[in-house]
Amino acid sequence: MKAGGPAPARVRLEKVGKRFGAHLALRAIDLDVEPGECVVLLGPSGCGKTTLLRLLAGLESPDEGSLYISDRRINDLPPAERDVAMVFQNYALYPHFSVFDNVAFPLRARRVPEADIATRVKEAARRLELEALLDRKPAQLSGGQQQRVALARAIVRNPGVYLMDEPLSNLDAQLRVQTRGELKRLQHELGTTTLYVTHDQGEAMTMGTRVAVLRQGTLEQVGSPLELYRRPANRFVATFLGSPAMNLWPGTLAGDGLVRAAGGELAVAPPRRAALAGAGGFEVGVRPEDVALSPTPGAGRGTARVVVVEPMGNETIVVLDAQGVRVVARGPADLPAQPGGTLFFSVTTDRVLYFDAATGRRID
Repeated sequence: MKAGGPAPARVRLEKVGKRFGAHLALRAIDLDVEPGECVVLLGPSGCGKTTLLRLLAGLESPDEGSLYISDRRINDLPPAERDVAMVFQNYALYPHFSVFDNVAFPLRARRVPEADIATRVKEAARRLELEALLDRKPAQLSGGQQQRVALARAIVRNPGVYLMDEPLSNLDAQLRVQTRGELKRLQHELGTTTLYVTHDQGEAMTMGTRVAVLRQGTLEQVGSPLELYRRPANRFVATFLGSPAMNLWPGTLAGDGLVRAAGGELAVAPPRRAALAGAGGFEVGVRPEDVALSPTPGAGRGTARVVVVEPMGNETIVVLDAQGVRVVARGPADLPAQPGGTLFFSVTTDRVLYFDAATGRRID
């Protein structure tokens, strides 16, 4: 239980659907968020992430299904009775209020005694290192400071659930990474159930206990960050997570039991061969870090022409052309590669994934 507040709430969605005219924003969403868990809603723009948050907050109403917080159905409850606090992408601070008054606003709206307000505002300010800024107006603050004020206004209420809609998207890259760490620490300390929306996969993998991947209003997969990265349910999840994205190569099953893809060969066990043979057509999925590069040929290695070399400081990203197939690999910082040159590559066999070419589902 959080100090000074209620126990974190469980959040449950059952077959939730939402339309905006002819547009189906959410389709039969089932999601169960455990008390104290941070679940990140991840997906491209327009996939339904923010709509889902707005349904929980009471800013939109579902057309189908049921929403529960702490086992109480909230479909028809007004926003003020849902025990949630929402942090918006644009912070939504009152420009004519001081930082203190912005943070105190939700407490005054609930007629909390002023003595209690002062105590709770100062505690929230301490957690977010805002004590020296309480007398300033939002226009006198940096973007990162405004973001922390918006967070303080949310946590001062001690809600059962936090709803965060891309709270870091307006920050520059360095500040975003720093604030991401602060947010993760804060969520761990408070232990409050959190649903966090982002389109940034790095943010999702860092923040979430679990990640829920959405596409075009459909929930594609829910799992731990590592589970989604290593065992994606389908081609979309596989390619959406990871930067650079996973390689996908057309594969063929040779008579000798080997899989051939991108000019290289992969040995596969008999059960996997049978599954691939039954698929009709398949693609081979390989993460860039699982592509090993060499300046010399060898057994099972494919031959490729170097197209692009991107030094990253701690590593080198290389884009290759292997018989017309694009291969992306992570190499060491001192990799001797030049555009137009030749490299030979192999893959880590036990990390290879296979996807049905027609349905996109992973083949086990």
